[in-house]
Amino acid sequence: MASNQQPINLTTSEYIENSYKQLSAAHPDVNKFALPKIDKVVLNVGVGRYDEKQKSDIANLMQKLTSHVPRKIAARVSIASFKLRAGQTVGLSLTLRGQKAIDFIMQLVYVALPRTRDFKGIKGTAFDNNFNCYSMGLENVSIFPAIGFDTNVQFGMQVNVVFKQPTPLNKEFLQILNFPFKKTELEIK
Repeated sequence: MASNQQPINLTTSEYIENSYKQLSAAHPDVNKFALPKIDKVVLNVGVGRYDEKQKSDIANLMQKLTSHVPRKIAARVSIASFKLRAGQTVGLSLTLRGQKAIDFIMQLVYVALPRTRDFKGIKGTAFDNNFNCYSMGLENVSIFPAIGFDTNVQFGMQVNVVFKQPTPLNKEFLQILNFPFKKTELEIK
């Protein structure tokens, strides 16, 4: 049965502004400059176990996903037991700011995470001590449509959402943005 209600078409900037209004209405005593704002989104991928061609493919896939070239992280020292040499690429890092960061968050929440197999939600406790940064790990980034499931290399990614100011309202802001946090036993009852 089809719904007679028209879908709401909002740009991501309008969606964020509506989220700010909703949060400020819930907390009228908080100054509007103290409301949570997303500073940046940092993406990290460990590539130490891959060969050079696979590292290049991972860098190309990250560029395809975010339209930014990732920065290569090199090993500082040689460790013989890990077969690691100084200068060898062991990671890729990428920072998104402004509208691109918001677009990536919306793509993560509304497109990628629902495509995860047996998805039950993400941890709501993955904030640092002062609620300044939320960190989550993705086991497989092929859940993003830009990458797809038919890639020749499978890899995971760490996603860090960094806020401008540390406040407990940051978690509530992510809930307003519909981050699919797991329901704890206390919230279910």
